[in-house]
Amino acid sequence: MYYNKKELIAAQIHKEDVVLDVGFLGQGIKKENPDWPHALLKNCAKEVHGLDLELSDEFKNDAHYKEASAEEFSFSVKFDVITALDLIEHLSNPGLFIRRCTAHLKQSGRLILTTPNTFNLFNLAEKLTKREPTTNSDHTFYFNSKTLGKLLQKNGMEVTEVSFLYTLGYEHKESWKKKFLNGVYGFLSLFTNKFMETLVVVAKIRS
Repeated sequence: MYYNKKELIAAQIHKEDVVLDVGFLGQGIKKENPDWPHALLKNCAKEVHGLDLELSDEFKNDAHYKEASAEEFSFSVKFDVITALDLIEHLSNPGLFIRRCTAHLKQSGRLILTTPNTFNLFNLAEKLTKREPTTNSDHTFYFNSKTLGKLLQKNGMEVTEVSFLYTLGYEHKESWKKKFLNGVYGFLSLFTNKFMETLVVVAKIRS
């Protein structure tokens, strides 16, 4: 289990890696924040490229960045690592995205995905009191390790690691119910990771 994306990136990215970060401007954190994942990648890797649907002006004239869909992108280089952190659940055709990744990874390369865990504690608790759990209005899919593994398999990849992100913060004002669930979440994390909020999957090209 990883406690945050900083820990994930430090563990997975090597100083010789050439990395493509897909959806690098999103992820719910401003680029000025020192924990912005794209900045963390640049601190760890040899070279980092970025892809997003819309680029801000500071990136438009940099050859390392492209403005394109995750389902249709094309670069002239192949990568050691492609990261898509909290991206795949927003896509219309995630299989097309996986195929673009296989086309752009070196044979020894790896794809690192994070996405909300369908069966996290907060979803399960809300399902008891609501017809459906609260979701981001832009999400199109739920994934667990089995469905994401099958999606990767059908598009030329295989899973090499399944883990979870703890991703629990207390900086926002929360209801007593959420505070109670936070406590349960923290307690359960001492014994099992299956109720964690975020799923982490690392995959490689299927041999």
